[in-house]
Amino acid sequence: MDASIVILVKNGGANFPALLERIYSQQFNGSFEVIVIDSGSTDGSLEAARRHPVILKQIPPAEFHHSRTRNLGAEMAQGDYIVYITQDALPLDDNWLQRLIDGFDSPSVAMVVGRQMPRQTASPPEKFFYFYNFPESKIMVQSGDSDYYHDNVFISDVNAAYRRGLLLEYKFDDNIVMAEDKEIAARLLENRLSIVYQPAAAVYHSHNYSLKELFDRHLDYGLANRLGVDRLPGTSGNAASGLAGYLGAEWRYLADNRLLRWAPYAIVYELVKYAGLWLGKAGIMKGPAARSMKLNRERTV
Repeated sequence: MDASIVILVKNGGANFPALLERIYSQQFNGSFEVIVIDSGSTDGSLEAARRHPVILKQIPPAEFHHSRTRNLGAEMAQGDYIVYITQDALPLDDNWLQRLIDGFDSPSVAMVVGRQMPRQTASPPEKFFYFYNFPESKIMVQSGDSDYYHDNVFISDVNAAYRRGLLLEYKFDDNIVMAEDKEIAARLLENRLSIVYQPAAAVYHSHNYSLKELFDRHLDYGLANRLGVDRLPGTSGNAASGLAGYLGAEWRYLADNRLLRWAPYAIVYELVKYAGLWLGKAGIMKGPAARSMKLNRERTV
């Protein structure tokens, strides 16, 4: 088996059947399997999965964990490369898998991540996030580089592949609440392995979070940073200058696209996001994922 595609599912909704159809239409120069790990779907996702030759694993909802469940998928996999794609992503075309695996063009490449592009239904601040952080040009990320594109936000298991042997060796850290992709990427880089960002392997992926959902998500991401995720090398310069650069670029994006009517909402959107991140990282508040996990007490204070 050349590749194993692992999808974690819980109530994948209307997009999930389309995702499976697109995966099984891939023009791939090799063999691949699809592993679906479902953690309690009640919306027809299981029936959608059974219409295809997937390897289906069902786990209780309480057992789901971003790292631990992905590790389970890796242990089940038979492919030389393990590909993760989320249930709400959709490859742009039938060459997505081939382009992702083609990124392993050197023995030092441990991880290949693809581009994420926002859906048309995304709000302007959400669209800007993806346009800003997921460029059109290929990037090689190596430890010791002088700079890192926009703090390597593009490193994400929404759309990523790993060498199976290295993934089984390093494994995702199950002591963190989320951002397992950033944490393992930091360890790979620390061990002189490299990561490729391949924009040609693109998927549609975006969210329309409410402000509360946005705040809660960034509380969890802040806690993940507190637990070591922020070891991933970032862009040169301080956080204040990075934030100012982002906000300035967002303003220009809104102006260039005649979307300045969205500026008040965009300001609130960014304030909510960074407030959640700061409060979570400071340990002042916990998000829903953190509250549902039995975290090691010493690592959360």
